[in-house]
Amino acid sequence: MLHKDFVMGGTAPGADSDDYASVLKNMFGAKLKLVSGYPGGIELNIAMERGEIDGRCGWSLSAIKATNQSWINEKKIRLLVQMGLSKEPELPEVPWIKERVTNDRDRQMLDLLLARQVTAWPFMAPPGLPEDRKAALRQAFDDTMRDPGFIAETKRSGLIVNPVDGAKIDALIAEIYRIPNDVVDAARSTVGFGAR
Repeated sequence: MLHKDFVMGGTAPGADSDDYASVLKNMFGAKLKLVSGYPGGIELNIAMERGEIDGRCGWSLSAIKATNQSWINEKKIRLLVQMGLSKEPELPEVPWIKERVTNDRDRQMLDLLLARQVTAWPFMAPPGLPEDRKAALRQAFDDTMRDPGFIAETKRSGLIVNPVDGAKIDALIAEIYRIPNDVVDAARSTVGFGAR
């Protein structure tokens, strides 16, 4: 990616496909051209099959496995880099973006930009929720994620369930809010949104 020109497809600014391609280009010097405006992931996949684009960013491993496992099995695609706050144990041979960072400022920028990979599809409640109600909701969520019937159904559906409990989300949000404003502005600029 650092030595050969290639074309990445995207959907829109603010989407993982566009933002993570911008991170690769603007933070790491990848020689990519981003072609944005595809309606969604299915169209990005079709564009890859047609040779219109060379790849896409922000496509989660769980989504690839749920919808295009054959592409992995038949080696139709190569996973070039992992973009997340932690390295996926299932992909030990695929480089992790955070291993390429050389300073704390860039590490904080990546922490901010990649945090949404952890939160994914959060369940939220309004501010001021009584502590006992919050505890009950969290317990119900955790119990559901461990329920054998729920797990069996997700496996039958080809879905991968990788839950993150509420306390970990709280800790992540608190950590993100401690990132200095100048680093936040630099991260915004990296993905094309400019300073606040």
